Amino acid sequence: MRPTPSAPLIQMIQGSSISPDTVAQVHAAAQGYERVLVCLDSMHTHDHVLAELEAYGALVSPGSYCVVFDTFVEDMPSDLFPDRPWDPGNSPKTAVRAFLRDHPEFEIDPSIPDKLLVSVAPDGYLRRR
Repeated sequence: MRPTPSAPLIQMIQGSSISPDTVAQVHAAAQGYERVLVCLDSMHTHDHVLAELEAYGALVSPGSYCVVFDTFVEDMPSDLFPDRPWDPGNSPKTAVRAFLRDHPEFEIDPSIPDKLLVSVAPDGYLRRR
């Protein structure tokens, strides 16, 4: 595989996104940066996404975003993902709602999906105030 021009800027961290070791490595890698944007696109169950939000939300700098992908799962028919553990009621969007109840420093920014018109992350663009 041929490296891209941005390859020197990428630090690969492998492991479960919610394991304490991985969380610590990501926090260490983010130290010293003025602006941090977090993108979450891993296991799409409520508990897993909520754990990711709790683990990484503090990294997001004020005015920046935590983007939670695949919140659309909540709006799909319940039999659309028969081979997956997530479904309406157990999805990234339900985790976002739970996270926002305890984290008033974040708000949903509807302007991004409104501009995109089609998005896999409706209600998933969380701006830190």
